Amino acid sequence: MAKNVLVMKHLETPKEAGTYFRLMCLTGPNKGESYVLVGNRIVVGRGEKTDIRLNDTKSSREHAEITKVGENYVVTDLGSQNGILVNDQKSKQATFKEGDKLIIGQTVLKFTRFEVTSKTKVLKENSIDDAPEQKRSLKPILILLVVLVGFYLFDGENKGTQTASKKKQMTSVDDVSSEYFQALQKRQANQDKEVKEKLNVIYQRGLREYREKNYFRAINEFNLALIISPNDSQAEFYLRKTKEELDRSIEDYIVKANRDEDSLKFKGAIISYCAIIRLLYSVPDDSRYKNAEKQIKELETKLGMEEGESNCLKKQSADQ
Repeated sequence: MAKNVLVMKHLETPKEAGTYFRLMCLTGPNKGESYVLVGNRIVVGRGEKTDIRLNDTKSSREHAEITKVGENYVVTDLGSQNGILVNDQKSKQATFKEGDKLIIGQTVLKFTRFEVTSKTKVLKENSIDDAPEQKRSLKPILILLVVLVGFYLFDGENKGTQTASKKKQMTSVDDVSSEYFQALQKRQANQDKEVKEKLNVIYQRGLREYREKNYFRAINEFNLALIISPNDSQAEFYLRKTKEELDRSIEDYIVKANRDEDSLKFKGAIISYCAIIRLLYSVPDDSRYKNAEKQIKELETKLGMEEGESNCLKKQSADQ
């Protein structure tokens, strides 16, 4: 790993001066680490032989590779099971730009460029031509220094006691300030821990609702997480995936309903439209909900049923 990547704490930088590129881990088990890219090919994944090893169960053993192409870095999916997202878009391959976010499972990595400079103190050397002038001006400068030294020696006897007292007071203030800031840091750490524990509980509830296909309940949970921790990357990721799965499920039901209707299987089409209504029952103003209602009424007429006889939400109400 050391040949291709330097593993460091978040904003820690290499000692040698130069231009560097890194991936900063914002979420997941590796949160707080940063990976400075120094090799031409870096493998990311859960396996022991990867350059960036992620402790993420959603990551494949060799999930993706990052390749240096000229002055750019290109990320490529290595046929992983869950794929990669670059800036919330699923991608097989993408060229990193400053600030891009790579999402692998529950891990979010941010790509950044930074500079490390070495500060060298430069002493200006005097030329030979300047020497005579400095020699001529040396005498008046020495006289002035003698006068100033005498003044400060005389004045220093009166101020010595006051200076010592002020230093003692400043030391006392510094000690109090240090204790105060340490207390603040400890309190902030406790608050951060409490917030993290609350978020983990909310994530588990939301994911349970997601698995049971209660998408709107899952959406409410992830929105609650964003209220507690605005711009939380993990909550944003779960929320986006839930909405995508909801849209995909509705699209599948629409396709099946159309297919059944074309085959004159009107009851089967009603079942599919009812499934859409149950998915969208909490947002009856949604155009897909209204369209499903309209289609059910037309199908009930074709089957000689009374309007509303299907009663799609009857089972939904019983379950609640």
